[in-house]
Amino acid sequence: MRVDSVLARTSLDPRPYQREIAIDAIDMFTGEYCKPGVKTPSSSSRSIMIESPTGSGKTAMANLIATVLQTIDEDLVIGWVAMRRNLLVQAERECKRFNFGLQNIHYTSMFDKHPEKLVKARRDGRKIMMIVDEAQHDAASSMSHLHNIIEPDFTLGMTATPFRTDKMKLCFETVIKRCGIHQLIQDGFLSPYHHFTIPKWTPSEVADHYCADPERWGKSIFFFVNLTDCFELGRIFQERGVKHEIIRGGQSKVTEEALAKFETGEIPCLINCMVLTEGFDCPSLKTAWVRDSSRGPTMQMGGRTFRIHPDLPYKQIVQSKQTIWPFIRTAMPKQQFLWVQDEWRSLTINPKLNEINQNARMAIAHTEVEIPKFITDRRRKKTNRVRF
Repeated sequence: MRVDSVLARTSLDPRPYQREIAIDAIDMFTGEYCKPGVKTPSSSSRSIMIESPTGSGKTAMANLIATVLQTIDEDLVIGWVAMRRNLLVQAERECKRFNFGLQNIHYTSMFDKHPEKLVKARRDGRKIMMIVDEAQHDAASSMSHLHNIIEPDFTLGMTATPFRTDKMKLCFETVIKRCGIHQLIQDGFLSPYHHFTIPKWTPSEVADHYCADPERWGKSIFFFVNLTDCFELGRIFQERGVKHEIIRGGQSKVTEEALAKFETGEIPCLINCMVLTEGFDCPSLKTAWVRDSSRGPTMQMGGRTFRIHPDLPYKQIVQSKQTIWPFIRTAMPKQQFLWVQDEWRSLTINPKLNEINQNARMAIAHTEVEIPKFITDRRRKKTNRVRF
């Protein structure tokens, strides 16, 4: 198969679902996809969105799909579009890391009003495939502008959260979804997690819980709705001697330095609004402190923790009880804890009690019960009754 021949030239060892998604997407683009139980191929798709959880390897899948399509058409031009610079850096790094060998690929910001190389490729009549990283942004006006001037022949979107807070609809012809966070945790591809609930989400409340037991929380990222709260938490941490950095947009050099220190453990805490919701990958991150928010942002914030690390058997997510979307609605935690009367109380059923309960149910199920004679006599009479 085309996918396997390309994989043989790379260093990528794909997970089963990654290979399946790549094959389906390629067949859909080329018009060779057959629905289950149908022998006749469906019509080809010009735009496909892959919906897959954070940490599932969407960047690797997109690189694989693009590489296979370039083996079919060597003149195919790839335009990789993302809102944040770190996503573009990550995509390029991933391409080199696995030796995909993509040619004619251009990494472009979605805010670029005139991506010269892609516009020239369109003028020259070459086919263009646009890959949209974090495809929930595809409905933004800046993306509409890029679509209009580039006019891609194919569009491949990738996202873990295909819903927008402004309720704008995403316009992809086909959506591929193979598995959710819970399934990938069960299969061992993502880390299990513990969920903690605190009474309210304020800088002082968050600081008190972190400072009470820093070793429990380990490397942590903190999300707040505005910079005022970020600076307030930073001020409290400063007073209590907690090393930290506040991450803001538009400070790429400062951000890169802070992330490097976080990776090495020199800084245990990063504070931000929404800068680290996309493209931030740190397997050694242990805890995400997720501000009150709706489904999409909550999944992006909490999703930072699920990459597996050999020294962390489980990760942690902290939210307040006032949040709109508790993460447990997305994936069940291994354990749940609630802050009550100045202590953490487990909401998880004791495994031993669960085992006793299960054994009791099994014993009841296998117990032979003798039906009273008057009931069996009544049934016998009904059976023998003559019907006309």
